[in-house]
Amino acid sequence: MQAKDVIERARIILQDAGADYWEQSELPKWLTDGRMQAYDLRPVLYESTDTVSLVGGAVQEVPGGSRYLFEVIKNVSHFRQRRITLVEDETLSRHRPMWRSSTPAQEILHYLYNTNRPGQFEVYPPARDGVTVEVSYAKIPVEIATYNSETELKEEGTYAQALVDYVLYRAFLKEADTVPAFHERAAQHYLAFQSALTGTVSVANPNRE
Repeated sequence: MQAKDVIERARIILQDAGADYWEQSELPKWLTDGRMQAYDLRPVLYESTDTVSLVGGAVQEVPGGSRYLFEVIKNVSHFRQRRITLVEDETLSRHRPMWRSSTPAQEILHYLYNTNRPGQFEVYPPARDGVTVEVSYAKIPVEIATYNSETELKEEGTYAQALVDYVLYRAFLKEADTVPAFHERAAQHYLAFQSALTGTVSVANPNRE
């Protein structure tokens, strides 16, 4: 499904298939917002495996500003290309208390990841600048900029239909100021979106911009 397909389906339900009422710039923005919420609710949909160049030292950034690291898989630039294993900071520090000040190396043995600092991870030993490794992470979805965007929603796959519900949620929420009954309609679409992605329904109030 392409981005324009989601927008067109939403317009049909809104009885605005000709784009006479809703500004063409609005629905693409809401579709982008919906993809970002899907990214937080089900980040595995956006899994990407890329070769990443490390900076010198222990502390590294998850690629592309991502908040979700799944795995640092293996060495790429080192000739052995051995797998890299996850280790707890407490375990490593017990055996190598000064490991962060170790001499930078060409081959990475372990990585550390703390969900309280989701945009970063650390490597042991500290990396030489330019060392490359293979990383699995959730890539931030691209912005949908135009009404007729042919961007393929391949990451969402069968969940793309849920994005129609998100766009409808935002549309009815906007109109709820003049048609109070649309508050309930907006909430129904939001909960359908949430349920499709998580398999659960939250009782939290979704009626917010």
